[in-house]
Amino acid sequence: MLSLFSSSPIKLRYAFQFPNSVPHSALRLCFPSTSSLHSHSHSQSLDEAVDSFTRMLSMRPPPSIIQFTKILGSLAKTNHFPTAISLFQQLQARGIAPNLFTLSIVINCCCGMSRMTLAFSAFAKILRMGFQPDAVTLTTILKGLCLCGNVQKALHFHATVLAYGFHFDQVTYGTLINGLCKTGHTSAAIQVLRNIPRYGIAPNVFMYSAIIDSLCKDTLVNIRKPLIC
Repeated sequence: MLSLFSSSPIKLRYAFQFPNSVPHSALRLCFPSTSSLHSHSHSQSLDEAVDSFTRMLSMRPPPSIIQFTKILGSLAKTNHFPTAISLFQQLQARGIAPNLFTLSIVINCCCGMSRMTLAFSAFAKILRMGFQPDAVTLTTILKGLCLCGNVQKALHFHATVLAYGFHFDQVTYGTLINGLCKTGHTSAAIQVLRNIPRYGIAPNVFMYSAIIDSLCKDTLVNIRKPLIC
């Protein structure tokens, strides 16, 4: 299923009207410099991560991209999204090619900061480099779109990716339904719940709980139609 992406990355990229590259200038405008972030940091672990990354950049030859990605991943896990993006910018400036995991981390950081345009730029780079996006990356984008209130874009992204042969898993649909509910789009969440059996996905307790909780908040507990037909 994932191989369908690698066979037609250009078509999929144009389906979303992606930019041709991750714009370095855009990253510089959107995120402060590493030195600025470093000077205001009160976390010793953050300081150590930035220092280690900087030292690695100065090595000749530089370490494997895996080592850089580990540091970016640790920063993303602790929600130091601007720092991770700034360090990624330096990585790109040195001509060090990212791998799929590096770009997935960048997407996660951009989504966490509601920078969806940059998230899609990184996603386009994944396709251009011939990588096969995994369910985790696609789920992150869906969640980011929902949390930004871009419900129609999230549903369009879901439909377009399905059209290119990728089948989301139960975790993805749980995330999509929860994201729709969290942003007050309960009706759309119910529609997704009704449709997922046709994709071979069984609704679970998490999905129902998200919808029931949202219905209660929307004072629609006495909804007449059943959740599933």
